[in-house]
Amino acid sequence: MASDTRGRNIATAVSILVIVTYVFVTLLFVSPPNPVKTAFAAVTGAASPYFAQKWNVFAPNISKSNPEFLVQAQWRDSGGHLVKSRWLNITQVEFASVTGSALPSRVQKLSWNALTAYLTRFRQLTGEQRAAVQDTFIERFEGGYRGTPPHTLVDRLAALADNRAGIQDLLRYDYMLKEYATYFATAAFGEKIERIRWEVSRERPNDFDRRFDDAPQYAPSTTRFGWRQADDRIRADALATFASLIARYGDGS
Repeated sequence: MASDTRGRNIATAVSILVIVTYVFVTLLFVSPPNPVKTAFAAVTGAASPYFAQKWNVFAPNISKSNPEFLVQAQWRDSGGHLVKSRWLNITQVEFASVTGSALPSRVQKLSWNALTAYLTRFRQLTGEQRAAVQDTFIERFEGGYRGTPPHTLVDRLAALADNRAGIQDLLRYDYMLKEYATYFATAAFGEKIERIRWEVSRERPNDFDRRFDDAPQYAPSTTRFGWRQADDRIRADALATFASLIARYGDGS
């Protein structure tokens, strides 16, 4: 009987010690700078992985940057000269339709999701291949211009590194982005688009520990890709959908 009582007393004492330690360390983390917190800096440092709060406290896979998809187009004027448009922020147009909606449609994340897939494949290429992808995919043909054929692009990139499967995956998304950007530009500028290019602009918010700083911790970054030939047929019904979106929420200007 005495043994059982002693065991319970030990268990109670250990439990109290654990609770007191937990509360003490928690108070160290949430308290403002003070001599006690400084004296126990080694303790807070060791416990930081288990106590410190980060931006991803409720979303473990939170994005560390905010990417935006911007496009620029070219078309011919009445004199046959190429006219270059301003940069159109497609992500900003899409997100404008989310403002004020408690349950926005996830379809408004089209460019965001497309960029994630595209850049994931882009980063898997070698440095030389990435530089080639950022170049122009247009070539002279029969006195005019055309988009570089897919098999030529695959061979050109494969000559830099033997990873044809990754190259083909990247080029499929590149083609898809060209189509998406062409429709948006056609609806926004009301012109027959001949060439299109895009860039990915990223801003990364300050780390959690510097969330109250007025100055940004990270500089914005931009990754620009070369011109693509907009040589595909534009469907009137699909174009009307993009035109309706721009008419309702603006063109990001």
